[in-house]
Amino acid sequence: MAALARFVPTIKLKQYDVVNKKHEDMGQVQTFVIDMHEGLIAFVLVSFGGTLGFGDKWFALPWDALQWYPETMKFVLDMPEEVLKNAPGMHKDKWLQEIEQWQKEDDLAAIDHYYGQHGYKSYLGIVRLVSIKRGRRKVDTRFEIDKDKAGEYRFKLIAPNNQVIAVSEGYTAKEGLMNGIESVKENALIATIVDTTL
Repeated sequence: MAALARFVPTIKLKQYDVVNKKHEDMGQVQTFVIDMHEGLIAFVLVSFGGTLGFGDKWFALPWDALQWYPETMKFVLDMPEEVLKNAPGMHKDKWLQEIEQWQKEDDLAAIDHYYGQHGYKSYLGIVRLVSIKRGRRKVDTRFEIDKDKAGEYRFKLIAPNNQVIAVSEGYTAKEGLMNGIESVKENALIATIVDTTL
């Protein structure tokens, strides 16, 4: 029995299919799009045939949307079909030219925003979190702690332009407030957007 693949060279990715949760064939991974500045997978480029049949359109899908199953040697895509049908894509013969134009984080904003509003992790958020952890990005935002009229502790999240982004609930103990700050710091950068107005 062959060893289950965990570390996979990109030249082998065309051997691995993409299926939905019902294990129906959807398409095939074409390549990973690597952020060479950050050393991260930005997106996975997938061609869809199978049940969807997007013949000429390829999609840059967030890594968060695909789950690797070494037992079956396949990627499972957990994404509603209607989300995928409206996703930004690129022509299969012009994808390389389009990706070569991506030079700044903002160049990925439209793709990132689309998937973010459907509940997938923001790639730009992941980049910022990793950069901060590596000490490569200066943190200009800050938390300010004060007491309200009721004597409860609250924190404010302040942007670099000194505008208040968010105000916490009241905490009776400073320990609880500090735990709240740590929770925001840990989760905010990779938080998904759930738009209940759609």
